[in-house]
Parts: sequence; C-alpha cells; structure tokens
Amino acid sequence: MSTHTNEAPQASFAHGPFRVLRTLGEGGYAKALAAQDIPSNSLMCIKVFQKDNLKHKSTALSILKELGVYRRLASAMPCPATKFLMGLELSFQTKNEICLAMDLMANDLCHLMMSRSSYCFEHACRWTVQIAIGINALHELGIIHRDIKAENILIDIRENVRIADFGLSHLAAGARPLDRQGAYSTSVVGTPYCMAPEILSNISNPGSMTYGPPVDWWALGCVVYQLVSPNHKARFASSFAAILLIQSFQPLFITQHDTLTYVAWCTNRGRTHRQFSSFQIFKGIFGDLVCGLLDPSPSSRYGFREVSGHESFLFACGTSEFSNAHSNAVKRSEVPESLPDLRCDLEKARVLQRLAPWERPRVPNIDWFKPV
Repeated sequence: MSTHTNEAPQASFAHGPFRVLRTLGEGGYAKALAAQDIPSNSLMCIKVFQKDNLKHKSTALSILKELGVYRRLASAMPCPATKFLMGLELSFQTKNEICLAMDLMANDLCHLMMSRSSYCFEHACRWTVQIAIGINALHELGIIHRDIKAENILIDIRENVRIADFGLSHLAAGARPLDRQGAYSTSVVGTPYCMAPEILSNISNPGSMTYGPPVDWWALGCVVYQLVSPNHKARFASSFAAILLIQSFQPLFITQHDTLTYVAWCTNRGRTHRQFSSFQIFKGIFGDLVCGLLDPSPSSRYGFREVSGHESFLFACGTSEFSNAHSNAVKRSEVPESLPDLRCDLEKARVLQRLAPWERPRVPNIDWFKPV
C-alpha cells in the first residue's frame, strides 16, 4: 500500500504521532525525515538527532542553540518578515532521539542551483529580497545566523524562501535589535566559503576580531554571487584540487586563502577604483550590489538599508521588489508537485511516538510546543 500526497495541509497544532514517509537527507549528527502528522495529515519535516551524540558537547550546544532561536522567533510579536524564516511546530523526544518538527519544504537552494540553474536565475531577484528581509528580521530579534549559505536557504511550496538551520547562530541576551556595528562574538563558526573576513581572522589569531551582524550580509553576497553568476561557475579559485571538490554551482571563494586574497586585492586597489574581475560578469548595477555586500570592511559593507534601497530591485514604474514582498509571497499559488515524492509502504512505515512524561531516559529542556 502506498501514498502520494499532492496537497500540503497546514502544520498548525501538529502533535504527533508521526508516520515517517522517507529520508530527505543526512548530516554529521542529524537526519531530516519527511513525515505525516497522523491526526491532522499535515506534512512535516522532522530533524532527528540521536541522543547518543549528545556526548559531543558541540552537538548538545547546537541543539539547544537552535531550540533557543526557534523559541525566540515563536515568542516575538507577529511580524510579516518572519514569513521568510523557518519556524518550529514542536520539539519532542523518543527513547533514543531528539526531534524537531517543522513545515515540509519543497527544496533547498543548493539543490536547485545544481539541477535548475535557469529557474534559480528567474527567481533570483525575488529570493534575494526575501533572504535580506529574513536576515534583517533575525537581527531585529537579537540573532546573528552565522551560517547563511545556499544549503540553509529552503524553498517552500509557494516558491518562497525560508532561512533555516540555526544551530550555529549567536543569540544575544535579549530579543532586541542588534547594533549594526556592535561587537558580539569572536567564535569561528560557519561554512568557510561563506565566512566573512572578520571571522576568518580569528582562525590564525583567536579572539583578535570581534564581529557582529555584517557577517550575515557578507554571506548573502556569497549566495547572491552563486545564484546569479552565469553557469554558476567559479571565477576565483586557489587550486585545481579545490575546484574538483566543488559541484557545478561553485562559490566565489572556495578556500580561506581565496577570501584573504580578495581582501588583499581590495585593500591594495580600493573598490571604487576598479571592479574585481569576478564581478565584471554581472551586467548593469548588479555587480555593485555583490561588491557592496562583499566589502571587506564591516563598517562600510552593505546592510539592510543599502540592500533594500538598491537600484537592482527597482521596477520601471519606480516601485521596488521590497514593496509588499510579504503580501506578494502569500498570494503566490502552491506548487504541490514541487514537494518530494512521498510514496511509501504505509504498513511498513515507522511511527515516531513522543516519549510520555513519565518515561525515561529524558533530556531536559527539549519538549516544547509552538504557542497558539
């Protein structure tokens, strides 16, 4: 007996148990499962961590950090900008696992860039706007993502962006707007090809550079370059061996050395004197946007104000892609066929059951439901 659901009911009030339909992907310490909330038939993505992995301090901290971000997002005042951030429906545990349940997405940007580059180019402007709005919403709530990259940009059933994976985020003490030039952390976290220079400087000289929100805008610049560069081919690489390790959607900077070489070029020549060769592939003013986001100096790097007012997003009528971005996103039609193929043998499907309050072993501070 098999099932294939063409509709994606809202995940509101999903409490489980959950029928596992298929594995969506696996990482170092977690896997993502497509599942169905049995009482409501809602389609969900469940991120599963093995409790055995909690012996690794970094894994335990990452889970708690991710839960902290989701809880802050859920407790914030309703804001249209959070439409572009992944939300958590509930977190629970089984005997051997910790599970985070959220809406099922259609795809991630990394996969789409590899498989449908022309489709990505078609939506690049709208998606860039949505990512920028999402990043700004995080900063307004005292959160620095620190791992903005194509793999963590998910696309939902209406072809809108959701920024996800908050396990490496910096969570400031209060849910207050961050100071754009504030110093919040010296930790070396993130993915090397999207790491800002101020983070990389702490690798060779730990604690030498305290950084803040601009690291997320640098990472956005890296994503935008991948998204709109012709054929998604790298124009900058330090070694042939490094190129072989990267898929066809190659990023601008593959290694730490690439980034630091670019920084040195900017320091010697200055952004206003000559455009970096890799940016010359962009027609018109889009190169200026990427160049501004990839300014090595955090103090002059483009932030939300500069991005939201940039000419790249202006229509001929004078309005901007940022105007009514949320309402336009909500109005988009669902594309059910974009969801993963969920056909499976229901009789053999595994069911994830929440651990009862009296059952052990139980990890503290895990079980949570999104406030109604």
